[in-house]
Amino acid sequence: MKRPGPAPKRPVGKALPKAPASVTPISAKRSEKLVSNSKPGKSAKVAKKGKTSRPTSRAKAPRQAKPGKVGLFTKLSPEAKRFVASTRRRRITALIVSSSFGLLIALILATMFTPLLAVEKLEVTGTHRIQHKTVLKALQGQIGVPLPMVNTGAIAAALAPFALVDSFAVVSLPPHTLRIAITERQPICIVTVAGVDYLYDPAGIRVGAVGQQDNYPRIAIVGDPKGSAEFSAAIDVLLALPSGLLGQVATVDAKSKDDVSMRLRGNAGQRIVWGDGSQSVLKSKVLAALIKNQKKTDYVTFDVSSPTAPVVRYGNF
Repeated sequence: MKRPGPAPKRPVGKALPKAPASVTPISAKRSEKLVSNSKPGKSAKVAKKGKTSRPTSRAKAPRQAKPGKVGLFTKLSPEAKRFVASTRRRRITALIVSSSFGLLIALILATMFTPLLAVEKLEVTGTHRIQHKTVLKALQGQIGVPLPMVNTGAIAAALAPFALVDSFAVVSLPPHTLRIAITERQPICIVTVAGVDYLYDPAGIRVGAVGQQDNYPRIAIVGDPKGSAEFSAAIDVLLALPSGLLGQVATVDAKSKDDVSMRLRGNAGQRIVWGDGSQSVLKSKVLAALIKNQKKTDYVTFDVSSPTAPVVRYGNF
């Protein structure tokens, strides 16, 4: 057998050929360079012309929204949604409140300084003893005044000359009517002054002449009732009496504020000794009970000057 010969020697300075590496086409490199250097929109033009490149493994990064701004299609967290909704509600509420307030101010100014609600018609009620036409004439100064600007002081000054006006109330009837309800002084007694019988109210104001249907108590005093101490004492007694008993009183004799007496209507002429003006409520209750237990034809005197120990005296007097 032949011995194997020695292995052939490698040439010095020459490396063995390596295995071929992966080959990347030049066209792919050119496409990547074109894509990186091209402006947005050029890739679409290249695709249309047919000069497309092979897809690369690098994915285009998504666009990020600028910080601090919420885009239309940006997905918000639940907390952010609640905050945005709350802010919008506050803005809407503030806008509604400010608009309503401005509208109210404009409406007030329009009604106060324009003839929108100016008085064009006057109505006066409650006049019985006062001439109606005279009162209307005195109130003509209210024509043309806006209803919100009607001044009760001016109306009071216009009605001051009418002594029979006790009080009044103003009622606005939009858009152009003003109603003034007058309360006249009500008589409570009859006083003879200079031989003439007149009706007087509790303040001593003369209401008018006595008519045939006027059955008020007659107060026996001398002089003008206004400012008279006897008249004031008699009025205090009449005001303290029950309404049912007031109509039964025929006369009141007030010699002084501590000595007031009355007589009831009827043939018997029952007398009441009142005394002074103290304990008026208790006296009126005791007197009503005493009169209830007596006949109208009994000649009696009811003494309630001491209401805790009333006295009933029988007999002519």
